[in-house]
Amino acid sequence: MPPAAALPEREALVTGEAVLLDLRPASFATRMLSYLIDGAIILALSFGLLLATVILGAGYALDPGLIRAGVLLSSITGFLAYPVLTETLLRGRSVGRLATGTRVVRLDGGPVHLRQSLLRAIMAMFEIWATTGVIAVTCALIDPRSRRVGDLLAGTMVVQERMRAPAPVRLEVPESLREWARSADVGRLPAPLLRDIRALLPRADALNPQSRRAISRDLLERTLEHVAPAPPAGTEPEQFLQAVLAERSRRDEVRLRAADARERELAAETRAVPFSS
Repeated sequence: MPPAAALPEREALVTGEAVLLDLRPASFATRMLSYLIDGAIILALSFGLLLATVILGAGYALDPGLIRAGVLLSSITGFLAYPVLTETLLRGRSVGRLATGTRVVRLDGGPVHLRQSLLRAIMAMFEIWATTGVIAVTCALIDPRSRRVGDLLAGTMVVQERMRAPAPVRLEVPESLREWARSADVGRLPAPLLRDIRALLPRADALNPQSRRAISRDLLERTLEHVAPAPPAGTEPEQFLQAVLAERSRRDEVRLRAADARERELAAETRAVPFSS
């Protein structure tokens, strides 16, 4: 039976070989903070080189053509060389992205190439610097992955690389179902079903009540195919799912510990080989 309602999931990245990548697009706020840091460095670098060019030109009475070339080189260094070199050498990172834990990647999850970094830097001069960021902000707000025009043209996106790992939570069988769980035949649950149960339980309170009931009932029906006997009448679906998940995890842990102990015992017996006469 297809699920009555789908759990909200983040947009996934899938490679050409149909491999699901566990990458999360960086939020709009994170990208803004990252570019504020990089923007400050770009402006400082550009104006620093520009000031040095003007001072050298005035101090050594340089030809006006050389001064104009120095001014152009200062702009190129700040607005093009810095973003391209940092993305290329740091594999999609920059000073701002290192601070915010983000990285630029291709849409297939691979590292960006030089031409993609160059295209992003060129477009940034137009959509960020020439228009004070209006075009970039508008595009990032509209796009589901918070991409700007340069990302759309280059086929790249910024992903959140550094995230706080959630604290592991050990599920326990509810008190009312402990006696049933000890004697129940809980089979191995399919991976998709396990994923759906684990996705529901931690955030059930944040779901719409109607969707929550529909999802939990659907998961209950899918789980009953692997459990015998059925839980006592009147059991709440989420309590049943928690009990099944906790009991299945406990039994798997016991089995793995027993297998590990048996391997250690066999290894000890193997090392204790009697000396030949």
